[in-house]
Amino acid sequence: MKKLIFFSLVLFSFQASSQQSLTLTPHEYNVNVNNSTSLLGDLGTDIAVKNISNNTINVGVSRNLISSTDGTINYFCWQACYGSSTDISPAAHASSFSPGHEELTKFQVHFDNQSIIPAFASIKYCAFNVDNISDSTCVTVNYSVEPTSIIDDEQIRLFTDFYPNPTSTFSYLNYSILPSKTAEVIVTDILGTVIKNKKIQNNKGIFKLDVSNIPNGLYFANIYVDEKLHSIKRLLVRK
Repeated sequence: MKKLIFFSLVLFSFQASSQQSLTLTPHEYNVNVNNSTSLLGDLGTDIAVKNISNNTINVGVSRNLISSTDGTINYFCWQACYGSSTDISPAAHASSFSPGHEELTKFQVHFDNQSIIPAFASIKYCAFNVDNISDSTCVTVNYSVEPTSIIDDEQIRLFTDFYPNPTSTFSYLNYSILPSKTAEVIVTDILGTVIKNKKIQNNKGIFKLDVSNIPNGLYFANIYVDEKLHSIKRLLVRK
C-alpha cells in the first residue's frame, strides 16, 4: 500500500491584492483525533476570521478540496452548517465585519473519515469580501486519521449515531450511561430551533425521534451529560 505523507499547513493568499481586508488563522493547522475540537464525532477545527481594513465589509467563506481519501466527506459551518456538496456559503449568510472585528469560532471546518482508516484530506478554505471577491485570503488545512489513533474516553460511546440516516419517518439513538450520570438530548434544526427535548431517565435504552412532520434538512442532536455538552449527532431528513 502506498504510504501517504502530508506536510505542514501551507498558508497563502488567493487572488490577494494590496487592499486585502481579511486574515485567516486556523486553530489547528494539521488536525487529528488528539487536537480536534469538533463535537460532531468527526475531525474539526475553528478558523479565526479578522477584518484588518478600515472599512465595514460583508464576509463569506468557501471551501476547495485539494485531495482526500476516497469515501470520506468534508463540510464547513459559517452562519449554519452546510452539506458536503456546498462549496460557498450562501449570499444570504454573509456576515458584516466592522474594522478590526474578529470571529474566532464562526468559521468551523470538518472532515469525516466515514470509519475509513487510514484517511487523509487536504482542503483549502477562503474568506472573501462578497462585494469584491478578489479581496480574499485562503489557508490550507490537513486532516489525518491514523491506525494508531486512539481516543481514550470511556464516555465516547455513550450514544450511537442516528440510524437509519437519512430517514423520512423515525430515527434512533442507542444509549448506555453510567448509573451516576444524567443525560439530556436536545434536537435542533440548522437555525437552532428546538425540535425535541428529552431527559434520559434510564441507564440504557433507545432514544426514538419522529421526523415525519418536520421539513427535509439537516438536524443536530445536542447530547448533554451531567449538564455539559458531550457530543453532537447529525441527522438528515429526506422524504
